[in-house]
Amino acid sequence: MDRHGQAIHRLAVAIVGPDDAADVTQEVLILAWQRLPQLRDPSRETAWLRRVVVNRCLDRGRAASRRVRTIPMTDRNAGLGHPVAPEPSAPGFDLAIDAALRRLPIEQRAVIALHYAADLRIVDVADALKVPVGTAKSRLAAALERLRRDLRGTP
Repeated sequence: MDRHGQAIHRLAVAIVGPDDAADVTQEVLILAWQRLPQLRDPSRETAWLRRVVVNRCLDRGRAASRRVRTIPMTDRNAGLGHPVAPEPSAPGFDLAIDAALRRLPIEQRAVIALHYAADLRIVDVADALKVPVGTAKSRLAAALERLRRDLRGTP
């Protein structure tokens, strides 16, 4: 826990958000403690824990996607009917990014979190998600495009 607790929590925050990250972190630490004897290669401990975090986050995200969601309304630009995309220096831009990330499908959010927040190469992202490299690349590209559209306010 001392060695990996903060990294587990940061990755969980990046994937499921701060509201669920503490629960995911606790679940992962308990699960890791229970399954530690099954770890065949201790040198892969970090990768193994990362995979456990991703799996728990994906499970939580899929469960959340089955719940009812509210649809936020976008601001309109002076009545012209064009959504306003916040400027990076504008107050609330971080909130806009956070909201846009939360609207991504959990699989895309996981790729973004692993690649940018955990600073993994795309090959390692694919390994953590147990998907082909091409799938990880396409999920990343789709997530980035969706974020661009969402932050610009275009459908």
